Amino acid sequence: MSEGLKLIVNADDFGISAAVNRGIVEAHDRGIVTSTSIMATAAEFEHAVGLARQRPGLAVGVHLVLTEQRPLIGAAAAASLVRPDGSFEPHLKQLLKKRLRGLVSLDEVRSELDAQIRRVRAAGIAISHLDGHQHVHVLPGVARVVAELAAAHGVSAVRYPAERIRGYMLRSAKHASRVVEQAALNLFCASSPLERLRRSDEFVGFYFGGRLDEANLETVLAGLPTRGTVELMCHPGDEGMQPQDDWHYAWAAERDALMSPRIRELLLARGMQLVSQAKVRA
Repeated sequence: MSEGLKLIVNADDFGISAAVNRGIVEAHDRGIVTSTSIMATAAEFEHAVGLARQRPGLAVGVHLVLTEQRPLIGAAAAASLVRPDGSFEPHLKQLLKKRLRGLVSLDEVRSELDAQIRRVRAAGIAISHLDGHQHVHVLPGVARVVAELAAAHGVSAVRYPAERIRGYMLRSAKHASRVVEQAALNLFCASSPLERLRRSDEFVGFYFGGRLDEANLETVLAGLPTRGTVELMCHPGDEGMQPQDDWHYAWAAERDALMSPRIRELLLARGMQLVSQAKVRA
């Protein structure tokens, strides 16, 4: 394999809904998606597993969950992680506040995340990597637990979601909060043990999270280096995925961008090689 850029295109949230599952596999079958991350807690987990079994070329990792959904180990065993209704906090920000106040039990985090990894393994999935829903896997303390679980389960690759601030991110005041959030995420990454684990050289996709249409995808690709390994995070789905809560993702537009012949031509023109998480260098 040549020394050009190797691009991992990873679709998050596999299992969250049938519409997202369909969008992910369509973007793999007809587009540039090479890897995905499955949610063991999600409603359409079994549907996702069935689709993955039919696609041996699609690398599948575990999308570790500590927000929005419900714990596999039950609310009583995850008491410090759940709200009175038994569900996780709705967003990373609430979980972080609890963690910084010392209200989150890392033993409970370990038990829950271990259960999620075990459920994926029990389904016959060869786990290619670990990452986190809303990037919960890089939170202080949680990152150490994730690193330990990766070693215990023999999973060698873990997402390191530190995205360099690039010029195009500073052009719109409308999305300034996204840049601030990325800067905070970068700080968490830098102080975590994840930096020492097997990972891609760079990560992109947070800034355009949920709005990676063809134009934005072209912008991202134009800003990539010419060598090394880069992970591109994406969120494809199909038209059946309706907006929910505070999600305003353009799932179908992302799927279409990832299947665009023009985007594939851009990859070829720049000599980028599509690889999966399973091919991340040590």
